[in-house]
Amino acid sequence: MNVDPFIEAEKTAGHSVKRTCELLKVSRTAYYARRDGNPGPRALGNAGLTEQITAVHQQFRGTYGAPRIHAVLKH
Repeated sequence: MNVDPFIEAEKTAGHSVKRTCELLKVSRTAYYARRDGNPGPRALGNAGLTEQITAVHQQFRGTYGAPRIHAVLKH
């Protein structure tokens, strides 16, 4: 469930973003990161890993599955 529109509405109404995030049990850092459109460190890491997996999969003409790709990436 996306609570960002609610937080934005509360902010526009003059309420504290900090308090709203606390009540909704949402990290302020995550809220601002989503609002600004900046991907987090995990998303960046996942994107890099996806590129590596795709490259190995294509290198072996789509014949390698998860166990073999994992083995190649470990080395």
